[in-house]
Amino acid sequence: MRFFRQILPIVLAAFILGGCRSSSSLKKHKEPQARETAKLVSTLLEAPPVREMTASLSLNIAGNKVNGQLRMRRGKSIQISVSMLGLVEVARIEFLPEMVVATDRIHNVYSVFHYADIPYRNELGLDFEVVQAFLWNRLFSPGTADVADAASKFVIEGSDDRGAVSIRDMECGYLFISDGRDRLDAVSKTAGSFSFRIGYSDFTALSGGWKYPLEWTAQINTSGFPLDFSAKLSSVSADKKNWPDRTQVSSRMKLVSLQEMLDNLDL
Repeated sequence: MRFFRQILPIVLAAFILGGCRSSSSLKKHKEPQARETAKLVSTLLEAPPVREMTASLSLNIAGNKVNGQLRMRRGKSIQISVSMLGLVEVARIEFLPEMVVATDRIHNVYSVFHYADIPYRNELGLDFEVVQAFLWNRLFSPGTADVADAASKFVIEGSDDRGAVSIRDMECGYLFISDGRDRLDAVSKTAGSFSFRIGYSDFTALSGGWKYPLEWTAQINTSGFPLDFSAKLSSVSADKKNWPDRTQVSSRMKLVSLQEMLDNLDL
């Protein structure tokens, strides 16, 4: 059972404690025209035509493979659950606009905490909008929800012969690699002793021709301890389904602090 006791903190690390291993900018091949730059940034900032998505997850975390489920309802909720043998849910992390809820069903405890409680939150600019942008494959500028305001905070650092374009968020330092058209292929950032890079691939067209990545890879380094993480999505659906925005926690579960939860997991 030790492996499953480690699932929750690993999921936490993979999805919210990241900072990015910095990627070098693409070698400058040509400078895109101002109009082309503005159009690309605007396209990548726009909310996708899909408001809801569900998918099955196959996770490989530091060589350990587990299955789970991803549920997202744009602007409202992101739920990532991990199951044992694909049948019994053992852990869940739920991102809501104002807080995060983590559930450890092995120890029958749960924790409710704010984004401000996450280590390096200020350096990384982590909030619900940032986590949502990561998982929806969208461009973002931490702390700026308005698309028009955010557009002025990016600069194009270069492009290559294949048309890939590197975009830098001037305020928080995130580096985005775009295909130069309508999707992100990678996001990276470094903040103190945390570094993180996430790559997206195997894009498939969903509603309205919007493309979404079915494979993610991430490399996280926390104070010199590297962690590799990958995910493959299947059974992806953009259809509206009847699932609650917020998980109803059982009255039998004990509320604990985030630190208590992590302590219970013998980290």
